[in-house]
Amino acid sequence: MNRLDVIRMVGDVITDIDVLRGSLLPDDPLRQKMNDYRILLDDRQQRLTRKVFDDNTPAFAAAAAKLKKIDSQIEASIDKLDNMEATLKNIKTFIDSVTNLLSAVAIFA
Repeated sequence: MNRLDVIRMVGDVITDIDVLRGSLLPDDPLRQKMNDYRILLDDRQQRLTRKVFDDNTPAFAAAAAKLKKIDSQIEASIDKLDNMEATLKNIKTFIDSVTNLLSAVAIFA
């Protein structure tokens, strides 16, 4: 997995969040949490596109593999509206992992 793959994966999760947000009423507290997560993840994706770093390092490979695993968990839970809390938890873990990836491979500003 390379940098472009990670950027696309983050974009796919952003799209998943947008779809989930669309299924919730505007005043639903879960929708506000999704809005917040989307903003955070969009920021991380933009940082990934702007930073220059080597995606051939062990740190990048380990972080990308962790992201892929969490992405699979999001995909497994996303279609089950009764499992929204698990999906939210997975999305939060994904955001934290993207932040950790940025911290490991680039100066996080």
